[in-house]
Amino acid sequence: MKKLLTTGLLVGLAVSALAQGQINLDNNLNTSTSPTATSGGLFFLDNGSGPALITVDFNASFYGGSDAASLVLLKTIAGANAAGVNAFGPGTFTDLSGNFVSIPGALTSGFFRIDAWLGASSDYQNATTRGQSAVFSNPLGNPQATPPGTPTDFTSMPAVILTAVPEPSTFALAGLGAAALLIFRRRK
Repeated sequence: MKKLLTTGLLVGLAVSALAQGQINLDNNLNTSTSPTATSGGLFFLDNGSGPALITVDFNASFYGGSDAASLVLLKTIAGANAAGVNAFGPGTFTDLSGNFVSIPGALTSGFFRIDAWLGASSDYQNATTRGQSAVFSNPLGNPQATPPGTPTDFTSMPAVILTAVPEPSTFALAGLGAAALLIFRRRK
């Protein structure tokens, strides 16, 4: 009897270890055309004349976890691999590999952040035009649940606005100019 109970417990633990929520890395079902959307958002580009739905290729890094403090890099799609950009209309993003991502420790919902940027830079930090979503919660699909759930999309994603980031030299020049004005003002 002890062997049967122990075996049942171990099988249950093994199955629960596989029971992780899954998500597709896309926002194809999102329809909000508002750059202030907190759910159902799309990607926007602001070139100084106000945000407009992005229509050029961009790169994205997806972070996810079971809570807001445990976000880890799930996948970065950049360069030639970003061919799913705008595939379902302006402001959309699709992982063309078709592979869903499992979120460790999350069963029914997970927390996410998306970093997006333009250009040939291979990472977000070095990009001159970039944007980042706030951390948001999104439902997940769980194939081990009863009934099984299919992986979901980023339906709870807020809008992400990509803007130009000033070069550090711009701040240095502005600081030098301000210092020069203060010096000349003091002399009078």
